[in-house]
Amino acid sequence: MRGDSSMPTVIPARCCARPIEGGGEPTVPGRMERMTLIDRLSARRSVDALTAIGFGVLASAPEPGLFMALLTGIAAIAIGLWSRGPRAGLGGLAVLVVVSMARATWLDGHWLYVAEEFPPALMRAGVPWLIGLAVRQYIVLGRRADRERELRQVQRLAELKERATADRLALAQSLHDDLGHSLSLVALNLGRLEIDPALPESARTSLLHARNDLAHAVERLGDSVSDLRSGAPVLPMGAASVDALLARARAAGARITVQGLPEPRRLQDFGGEQVTRVLQEAITNASRHAPGTPIDITAADVGAELRLKIENALGETPADAHTAGTGLSTLESELRAHGGELAAEKTDSAFVLSAVLPTRRQEQSTHDDCAVEATRDVDESSTGRTKLRQRLILASTAAIVVVGLAAVEALTVVQNHRALLSAGAFSSISVGDARAETERILPGHELPARRGENRPDDCHDYAVTANTFDDAAGDVYRICFAQDEVSSTEYIAGGQR
Repeated sequence: MRGDSSMPTVIPARCCARPIEGGGEPTVPGRMERMTLIDRLSARRSVDALTAIGFGVLASAPEPGLFMALLTGIAAIAIGLWSRGPRAGLGGLAVLVVVSMARATWLDGHWLYVAEEFPPALMRAGVPWLIGLAVRQYIVLGRRADRERELRQVQRLAELKERATADRLALAQSLHDDLGHSLSLVALNLGRLEIDPALPESARTSLLHARNDLAHAVERLGDSVSDLRSGAPVLPMGAASVDALLARARAAGARITVQGLPEPRRLQDFGGEQVTRVLQEAITNASRHAPGTPIDITAADVGAELRLKIENALGETPADAHTAGTGLSTLESELRAHGGELAAEKTDSAFVLSAVLPTRRQEQSTHDDCAVEATRDVDESSTGRTKLRQRLILASTAAIVVVGLAAVEALTVVQNHRALLSAGAFSSISVGDARAETERILPGHELPARRGENRPDDCHDYAVTANTFDDAAGDVYRICFAQDEVSSTEYIAGGQR
């Protein structure tokens, strides 16, 4: 029993197969996956081949009834709508040609019978298949165009975002290098004047306030530059800073009256920082161009928007302002970008600044409209290309059908032309004429008998006309021989053959 207890457990190597690093022969799971893939491909090819054969045999049925014709058309459309329909359909048409040629050659006795079989078969099977194929391609191209349009929109928005980032970084660098340096020099000069003993106490106090305001402005500028560089949204001054703005302006000597301004919490609905920007720009312009004149601020909250009106009298001697005058235009662009409005009006006695600020919900809707407008040109160009492709597919489908029918028509015309017997030549042939003399008049080729036609022995049919659109198309002259002479001549209409 000791041998039984000491017997090692044998584990089959197949159960422990692992991928071999660095290449080498595939493991057992790898071979199984490859075999599964091969089996799937073989199954798909088998299905395609069987579908093509079935489609071709079904389409080649001679003179089918109504049910068979409808079945063929439905099957053809279904194959055209199938994802592998092009391959199966082309294979089926190839089978149709082979079967038609084989039947015409071996069963009917002449390959020219294909000219009789192929046009109806093409109409029954080829045209519905092309229609299904065109419909599927139309749908596929539409979906593909939608995906391409969405991708181009994403790429376009990414490009706009990248461009905005580059502009933002350039602006931050400019603010840091130019404006920051200039403000630092101003602060240095104010500090030097503040400790100048030659100035009176009141002047030094005013300089102290000015330096504090400048320090606050430099601090705000530093925060804005940091936000611009990091890509974070610039921190707004907030609705509560409206009161601080008014307090600082009044402390600097501005005479300001305010009516109807909403509470700070309500101002947040309109974007408190935008309200502050409008009031700051208006007070700055009034203090610069008409110092000492009263400033009247009137606000009206109408629910969906906030209306501001800032009015100040014109000064007798406007102060010299070394500025480019772009403050109002920049503010107007910002408000328009957020769905607001800004208008400045100068009368004989006053300067009036009017602003309309929508709620943040309307602002978001405006941003969406801007995004749609930014990609509208992409949508229009993509839609135009998609429609062009779809029209090309439909035109190509129609061209294939027309070319196929035209080829069969050309074959029929050539066949009739080779077996054409003129009316004068036919009238010159009489019963009893010698065969040898008559054969000199007859064409070198004759028309083959139609399927199911019981043509008498040693009788030959010749075309009356080679024009398939002529009323006599399909009619024949029949010349029969017996004992090396003409036994009968007959004009037979096409419907009587």
